[in-house]
Formats: sequence, structure tokens, C-alpha cells
Amino acid sequence: MNIAYLDALPGLRTDIDDELGGDEKGVFTARLSCFGTETDQFLGGHSSRLYLTNRRIIADNTVGLWSVDLVEDVADCEIVERGIPFLKSTVVRVGLNRTVSYGDGHATLQGFRFYLKSKDGERFAALMNGVLG
Repeated sequence: MNIAYLDALPGLRTDIDDELGGDEKGVFTARLSCFGTETDQFLGGHSSRLYLTNRRIIADNTVGLWSVDLVEDVADCEIVERGIPFLKSTVVRVGLNRTVSYGDGHATLQGFRFYLKSKDGERFAALMNGVLG
């Protein structure tokens, strides 16, 4: 994992700067159409935001933050396009190398699907490919 790639990028001001650790900085942010688990269990809607820091992927569904560590948790990342031309949706699938429990332990997930505008999905996937290299 090439975390130095993200460390070299300029930092961005984000709405979650108060949540970031001492050497952590935002490097990407985008509004989500929605996001869910690897099986598309709904986790957040159109007012959700996605953040990539030099240490974590964070999704804010306005109720709470979903956070995974890049080094410890992320296994892979890929873009999946769905639909027909002019009605395509860009989905960035992030696989985890462990199972995460949520909902007071009643549900689990092994990855996320982030629904983004095409240009945002491509930028996020490019950054992740630079890290996962």
C-alpha cells in the first residue's frame, strides 16, 4: 500500500476536519447519490458525502460517519458502470479484507458501493489505484 502517494497530495478543507487525526488530511471529497454495502444494503442517501484522507475512507450519511482505515481494512477498489448510455451510474466498489459489524451487531458488511457522478468516481478510483498500486 502506497500511503506516501496520498501524503504528497495537497490537503483540502472538509466538513469533517474536526474528526481528523494530527497527521491526517483530506485529499478528496464528493457528494454521493447514495452508498451501501457490497450487496447494496442502503447506508446513506443523496445528502451523503464521501471523503478520502491520507489514512481513511470516510462516508458521512448525516447521521454518523462510516470509516475504514486504508492500510488495515481496504483490500481493493474498482469502478463498475451500470445502465444504458445516458442513464449510466458510476459505482465505485471498495472491498474490505475483514467483516465489519454495524447496527448493534445485527448486520455485517465486507465492502462498500459508492454511487457518484462519473468524473468524481473516476477521480476517486484513480486516487485509490495510486494507493493500492
